[in-house]
Amino acid sequence: MSDVFLEHYPTLSRRERAQMFEILHMLVHDMEMLLRQVMSEHLAQLDDVPRALAMLLANDEIEVAFPILSLSTVLLDEDLVEIIRNRSVEHQLAVTKRPSISETVSDALVETGVEGVVASLLANAKAAISSATFTYLAEESKRVTAYQEPLLRREDLEPDLAKRMFAWVSTALRQFVLENYEIDPAYVDEIIERSILDELGSAGTSAGRPGARDKLADALKKEGQLTPEIMVQALQDGEVQLFVAMFRQLTGIPEKVVESMVFDHDGLGLAIACKAANLGKLNFSSIFACCRKAREGGDKGLRQEVRRLLALYDRMSHAAAEVVVKRWRQKIGYQAAIRELELS
Repeated sequence: MSDVFLEHYPTLSRRERAQMFEILHMLVHDMEMLLRQVMSEHLAQLDDVPRALAMLLANDEIEVAFPILSLSTVLLDEDLVEIIRNRSVEHQLAVTKRPSISETVSDALVETGVEGVVASLLANAKAAISSATFTYLAEESKRVTAYQEPLLRREDLEPDLAKRMFAWVSTALRQFVLENYEIDPAYVDEIIERSILDELGSAGTSAGRPGARDKLADALKKEGQLTPEIMVQALQDGEVQLFVAMFRQLTGIPEKVVESMVFDHDGLGLAIACKAANLGKLNFSSIFACCRKAREGGDKGLRQEVRRLLALYDRMSHAAAEVVVKRWRQKIGYQAAIRELELS
């Protein structure tokens, strides 16, 4: 019956279509799941399907409902809101895939509180989201990290919210914010200082076997996965020697020199190495905070120390840092090479 209807649909009159829709509506409960699914896939692409039939299919099992929920233009906002509030998470996710979503429907999806549903909604660039909902989700992103990246990548996110989120998102996302939004450099340095102070909440300890660390660091480099984030994670987990192995692989600086950086109170050597490796100020600040925590576990006098290092990092040229790193690779002493640093 559905095959005949769909095959001749373009040539049917409005009255004939209405009659066929009525027949399909009466038969839908008697159809096997696979047949209902096929019919739903076809009807989801038509704009004159009776709303009652579309709602019947939209409330079916998700295999049947998905095409209608994600594509059909027949359903009204009130229909979608009803389904969001009364059907499964899978039905809610299907709604987030629609080619356009109103603010009313977006609000209903956010009200579910289901993180996967909200993240999927945020990933839909065509979804309209109100300013109030954006503000709420930005605040929620402190707790739900899955919201952070899709929020920041939305073109309709207000710059003030991006600036606010800068205070709690990851280093990688902070870099994204800096590249895509105008933020006061003084504010950036303030957040970096605060992050370093927060990082000193607990001290770490070194663990692991030297051979295994070197092999892991080598494998990560070969696979292109030796990132600043994974090095910071090693320090946060107390794996100081693993960090040393990874930093050595990344920079080519001898192991003993890297160890000197980690345990050097000054922090200058670490700043030079990060500058030469183009790791960026945000990654340097995270690594410095973790190294200081592993070394001392306290924050006495840290604020002034951080400000001094950040100012020095900004003044230092990449070329000047490379000169010092080259000297380290040539087995020149740690402090002797640092003394050759030329600041602008």
